[in-house]
Amino acid sequence: MRLNEKSYWIQLLVLALFMIGGMLVSTALGELIVLLLYGTPAMLEASDPVTAIRISQTIVTIGTFLLPALLFAYCQNRRWFDYSEANRRPQQSMVNMVLILSFTLLPIVGVLSAFNQNIMPQEGAVADFMRNMEEAANSILEKVTEQRSSWDLISNILVFAVLAGVCEEFFFQGSLQPLLTRWIRNPHLAIIVTALIFSALHFQFYGFIPRFVLGVYLGYLFFWSRSLWLPILAHVLHNMLTLLMDYTLQGRGINTNDLQFTDVRGAIPTAVTCLIVSAMCIVFLWRTYRDGESTK
Repeated sequence: MRLNEKSYWIQLLVLALFMIGGMLVSTALGELIVLLLYGTPAMLEASDPVTAIRISQTIVTIGTFLLPALLFAYCQNRRWFDYSEANRRPQQSMVNMVLILSFTLLPIVGVLSAFNQNIMPQEGAVADFMRNMEEAANSILEKVTEQRSSWDLISNILVFAVLAGVCEEFFFQGSLQPLLTRWIRNPHLAIIVTALIFSALHFQFYGFIPRFVLGVYLGYLFFWSRSLWLPILAHVLHNMLTLLMDYTLQGRGINTNDLQFTDVRGAIPTAVTCLIVSAMCIVFLWRTYRDGESTK
């Protein structure tokens, strides 16, 4: 019996088990490979911690998101790419809008990130827990981005932009969102719930709000285009531009760890302008989707 013949509760449970099992196995495999290569399973204690992080991150990302998503899709209808609609190409006009949005959304995300950090609790057990989670994630990111060679930049783009974007989109927009949409029968609510889960599973609460907004954006790209490759493109470009911006600023001697976008001169006017342009692009995407629906 195919999985799509089971109840939605069963399907959600299977998807969750695939992800948890994949995360446990891939994490153990990553630690094993790092141990064999460097004599320690701890990435930051390896003789070459940057390479160890990239190796481990590659294995964990594929094992936690991509393989569970593909296996879940195959269990649905014995096809690998139909369920996630990865077998469809997006319209070129939508691709063009995403290319523009990849630039105009960056200042907006910067403002949201600053707002998110300013409203976080500063004292107490909850604040300490969130701060520790953030510092653990930042310590790994700082380690891989402190390298200044072109090869390091290319490696980071491949692992933290291309691989992360593809694998996470296959799981969240390609697997979880379609399941929730069929279950809830409200695509807008399904997009919001998926974005909440997407942001929460990163366990970086100081960036929860901007990551949630990006999740909603990616969810609507998938809903409007009916192609997984449009949100994949948007996700990859966003991560890549963030890495390139960090690489450029650090190359000029600017410490990006404590820098907030709102500290930059002219940040708010820039963000407002980008917000207007982004809104126009999103309206165009929505109209393209609506026009396509009306011709069916």
